[in-house]
Amino acid sequence: MTAILVMSAMALVLGIIAWRRSPTLLRGAFRNATLRFIEVLPRIAFAFLAAGFISKIAPADAIGHAIGYDSGLRGILLATLFGGFTPAGPIVSFPIVVVLLASGGGFPQVVAFLTAWSVFAFHRVMIYEAPLLGYRFVAIRLVSSLVLPPLCGVLVWGMMEALALLR
Repeated sequence: MTAILVMSAMALVLGIIAWRRSPTLLRGAFRNATLRFIEVLPRIAFAFLAAGFISKIAPADAIGHAIGYDSGLRGILLATLFGGFTPAGPIVSFPIVVVLLASGGGFPQVVAFLTAWSVFAFHRVMIYEAPLLGYRFVAIRLVSSLVLPPLCGVLVWGMMEALALLR
């Protein structure tokens, strides 16, 4: 709810600024926003439909065992591997994260999954980065960021353990 309020406030302020500069600018912004909305809405609908199917097909006990909270560091490393090799954009990956959480995935493991997806995205590396930036650059970037997803998962795990001790 807070995110909706913040985004609404930002849109209102930016709309007022655009209107004060030129009402034509505001109309153009509404036209662009409407076109983007029409373009993205079907993608979001199908992504959530796919996530709904995945949530019914995916064996919750297997997910909980593999990357549940109790899977510890092994689960964090497994989630890191899966996240790096998930060939999808945010419209698909975020519903997958929702399904993982609903199926028993632990917060540290899911954080590692999402971090690996955003940092590594090996499909993107092979299609865009390596051909455009060169293999040496890609190798240096990947090796230097290898520790990030597991580290994020371990930090969340540590925070959750500390909070549990405070209770």
